[in-house]
Amino acid sequence: SDNGVGDGPWPEGVEPALRDQRIAIARTRPEFADAPGVREIEALYKAAIEPAERLIYIENQYLTVGAIAQALRRRLRDCPKLELVIITPDKCEGALETAVMDQGRARFVATLGGATAERVRVLTPFSRGVGIHVHAKVMIVDDRFITLGSANLANRSMGVDSETNLAIEHSEASPAIRGWR
Repeated sequence: SDNGVGDGPWPEGVEPALRDQRIAIARTRPEFADAPGVREIEALYKAAIEPAERLIYIENQYLTVGAIAQALRRRLRDCPKLELVIITPDKCEGALETAVMDQGRARFVATLGGATAERVRVLTPFSRGVGIHVHAKVMIVDDRFITLGSANLANRSMGVDSETNLAIEHSEASPAIRGWR
C-alpha cells in the first residue's frame, strides 16, 4: 500500500494522522452483582481538565454532569487565559429527553457563568436554519489531549450505562489533535 500501513483493513489512499500511538481506554461500568462499578471516564475528564491552560473544546450530545461543570468552572477561575468552547445541540429530541436533559444542560451552563462567562462559548451548529443534532462525544484540551468514545457528558454515562472512551495524550500540542479539532 502506498500509505505505508500495510494490507490490513485501513482504506487505500487515506493517510493516518498518527502512527505507533499509545491509546488509553477508559470505561464506565455500573456496579453489578459482586463486580464493583468503574468510573474511569469521569476521572479521565476531571484529570484532563485540571492542567488545561489555553483551550478546552467539547462536542457532546448532552451536558448534565455537575461534577464536570464544577471542574470546568474551577479551572476557568484558576487559569485566566483558558477558554472553553462547547458544541452541542440547541435542544434534545423528544418530550421526555427535552424535559430532563435540557434542564440539566441549563444547570451545567449556568455553573460555568459568572466572572468567566466571556471565555465560555456554548454553540450549536445550524444548516439552512435547522439545528444540527450533535451526537459527538469528544473533548480536546490544549491540542495535546483528546478523548472520544461512547460517553455523553450525562450522569448515566458516568455511572449507570456501560461506556468506553479512548484517549491520547501528548506532552505538547499535537498537529494531529489540532487538525481533528
